[in-house]
Amino acid sequence: MAPRTKLIRHLVCTGVLWLTACDEELVVGKWACAASDDAGVEDRTLPLAAAWSTGFEEQFCDYVRPAGYCYAEPEASYTVVTSPVHSGRFAAAFRVKAGNADGHQARCVRQGVLPTAAYYGAWYFVPAQAANAGLWNLVHFQGGPPSGLHGLWDVSLENGADGDLELVVFDFLNGTTHKPNTPVPIPIGTWFHVELYWRRAADATGQVALYQDDRLLLEAKQLVTDDTSWGQWYVGNLASRLTPNDSTLYVDDVTIRSTR
Repeated sequence: MAPRTKLIRHLVCTGVLWLTACDEELVVGKWACAASDDAGVEDRTLPLAAAWSTGFEEQFCDYVRPAGYCYAEPEASYTVVTSPVHSGRFAAAFRVKAGNADGHQARCVRQGVLPTAAYYGAWYFVPAQAANAGLWNLVHFQGGPPSGLHGLWDVSLENGADGDLELVVFDFLNGTTHKPNTPVPIPIGTWFHVELYWRRAADATGQVALYQDDRLLLEAKQLVTDDTSWGQWYVGNLASRLTPNDSTLYVDDVTIRSTR
């Protein structure tokens, strides 16, 4: 499992780090997050609240405290940055080297008993166009007991017919890729919102819907959407084959909510 503290690679306010409201303990070279009384850091089976958000204003503490974590492979990284940001002072930068087995993913994870139905959202900033010949994943869900995890849903980027990057959804349980009937390219060099509605069901009553900047791109109903009771939600950057190989994605204002 990824360590629950990280090296601070971005000093705020010209080399000065300040303590925030979550009472972090400042350790030389590290940012340690104190657990709140109801954090449940070790009990990963606790239900995830259907109302949760982070804008990385407390670095990565909002992931560490509620039974979550962030991680990066040795040649990848995740850091806080002051530009670009969607709101507030900070955003998160996830840097990877596509095609490098030691550097193709950097992500943050919430885990526990997921809500029966919720909207999972995040603001993304893609600074440059890229050619994707593999998997370029932004959002990933997997479930099962910790000893038998398997994929459930992906929201990823693919190149459309004209080369523009477009969002698609992959359904692991049914082996199906869902694409919008009318492709909508993501904007390059500006923030855009990705939101997946997921109604979990082990029978054919489940539902998913994908939104981009509040526009409904696709919807799938009356299908099995989850065969587990415990899950993980990944946000960040995973890229297997990109040109150029180096990829940095920025993420801000990550949310779980029960209504739109």
